[in-house]
Amino acid sequence: MGAPINTREHSEFAPAISADGKTLIFESDRSGKGWRLYVSRLIANAWTEPEDVKVINNAVGPNDFLGGPCLSNDGNMLFFTSNMKGSVGGVDIWYSEFKNNQWSTPKNFGPTLNSRGYDGFPSISPDGDKLYFMRAARDKMPSGQQCCQIYVAHRQGKFFIKPKPLPYPVNTGCEGYPRIMGDGHTLIFSSYKTKGKGGYDLYQSRLKYGKWTKPVPLNFINTDKDDELVSVPSSGDVIYFSGQSNGKEDIYKIEIPKNLRPEQVVSFEGMVTDDQAKPIPAQIRINNLKTGQKVAKTDNNPETGAFKVLLEKGEKYDIAITAKGYSFNSEMINTINLAKSHTISKKIVLKPLKKETEFTLNNIFFDFDSASLTKDSYFELKRVLDLLNQNPTLKVEIAAHTDDKGSDEYNDWLSQERAESVVNYLTGKGILKTRLVAKGYGKRKPAFPNDSDENRAKNRRVEFKVLGI
Repeated sequence: MGAPINTREHSEFAPAISADGKTLIFESDRSGKGWRLYVSRLIANAWTEPEDVKVINNAVGPNDFLGGPCLSNDGNMLFFTSNMKGSVGGVDIWYSEFKNNQWSTPKNFGPTLNSRGYDGFPSISPDGDKLYFMRAARDKMPSGQQCCQIYVAHRQGKFFIKPKPLPYPVNTGCEGYPRIMGDGHTLIFSSYKTKGKGGYDLYQSRLKYGKWTKPVPLNFINTDKDDELVSVPSSGDVIYFSGQSNGKEDIYKIEIPKNLRPEQVVSFEGMVTDDQAKPIPAQIRINNLKTGQKVAKTDNNPETGAFKVLLEKGEKYDIAITAKGYSFNSEMINTINLAKSHTISKKIVLKPLKKETEFTLNNIFFDFDSASLTKDSYFELKRVLDLLNQNPTLKVEIAAHTDDKGSDEYNDWLSQERAESVVNYLTGKGILKTRLVAKGYGKRKPAFPNDSDENRAKNRRVEFKVLGI
């Protein structure tokens, strides 16, 4: 990669590239104080001078190990490996959060993740729910070096729990240095195999129908030396890796052959604020509309309001942004025909729950010319139900609206029927009828001019209005 990432006299290795490809964290001994983490950012197609991540580096003792950085998809968490003071075992997995425009004091994940032995080189899944890492195994290489296995632990709240080794054919004896790709099911890792090119070689396996495929060697990058530390942005078209040059390590970048690239993804990102433009802590929940399965569950950065989620192309998604004490926002996103490496940006405004607060229930749908709710509406209806259960004193109006096509009488009737369909669903789930008012406004309150098919579609809507608290 050249300067300023690589230096002539020192080593740079273990690159960790952000999902958007604009932040690079790596290790270097350039300071003369041992291995330290550095961060560089891509601005105007040029990498900035690497900055010392002091809050982490200075927490590590002069004789402690530090390595294996990994960034979360949204860039708000940095995972790494160290045996610094406070470790559960010999070597543990630690993390730091990006707050107030700087990295926080490192924290240990504790005994729910770390063992009494070696645990290191973490890789977080794009949905933030799974953490892949390497743990010392009983086996040893012919050289006598300790072998490891690749494990995965699942998130429960702020913890990762119950780590389990990945099954064969991923783990075969000596594996390590896992990297899960932006699609969430393509895994690159290192493995020592007798039929490899020499030492550790890089392999790729994909999770299909709940099973890992036979690992494929990445021979476009493998050498007769140890090939271990790689990182790939969400675009999936390039790979960053460490390589030896003149007796030291440098960081390289090379294009990935098309047949070995992970599945294409779409970035859904934005910022969540209140109606005064102040960032608020919020939760982002995403479900696959076709299968009903949860795709992602993450929080935004409470200080900036920013969030970022990767979605696999070729699907339709129900997206909800919620915050305690506020309205919620919902989106239906179709990624089937989107361009490669597409980014969808949204500015989300949530309103405090008080009298006269109203917002549109974007993901409630009806059959054509009917008051029958479609199955795609049930994620949204469940959110309304949860909001009412969490705020048991709320009294609300469910208002339905139409476009300008058809007579006034027909549109009044259809909108009233649709509002009552929503109310009937909620009362059927235990909400008292005295808390709900169904009101059909027909075409009398358009949100947009009825001058195009797009605007007419926006006017066909259901709204939630707080009548009392």
